[in-house]
Amino acid sequence: MSVLRIVQITVVLLSLALIGPALSVVASTTASPHLTGETDAAEITAMILEHQAQSNRDNQQVKGVISKDGSVEFWSSGGLRQDVKNSMSLPDYASLNIMAKDIEVATVVPGQAAVATYYAEGSLQAKGAAAVSNYLTRVTVVFVKEDGAWKRRAAHWSPIIGGAGTNQTAIDQKN
Repeated sequence: MSVLRIVQITVVLLSLALIGPALSVVASTTASPHLTGETDAAEITAMILEHQAQSNRDNQQVKGVISKDGSVEFWSSGGLRQDVKNSMSLPDYASLNIMAKDIEVATVVPGQAAVATYYAEGSLQAKGAAAVSNYLTRVTVVFVKEDGAWKRRAAHWSPIIGGAGTNQTAIDQKN
């Protein structure tokens, strides 16, 4: 076999070795993100609704929902930013009846990170505290996937009633 033929075969084999993985990346990023984004949204929406139902039944927040790295949060009660650890004890409630509504999920990195926005409304009473009969908040939660499960990494709950904000009530849809 000639040196030229060996060089040609080597070039073809190296090209396949380099192009093959690149084509596989292109194929996976063109075919799966949409499906993964839809899957992420379905998984996160179902999880939010399931956790809310369980919390209402048990009168306490579901355990194990915080990322292993913790969660940075602003709570609807106001106050300063909270650094929530997965190992923290959760409050108990005398009564808890909160519903998540109008959940939308935006995938940031398919299968790895997503942001959910929704409204939480209902009533609650933490043990030893006054009842809140008209709980109504806007919620934004950043989720990351850890060991096959979605975990909360950051969150912000802001009250709708009695809150303040900008005077802009809608995004100009013409842009």
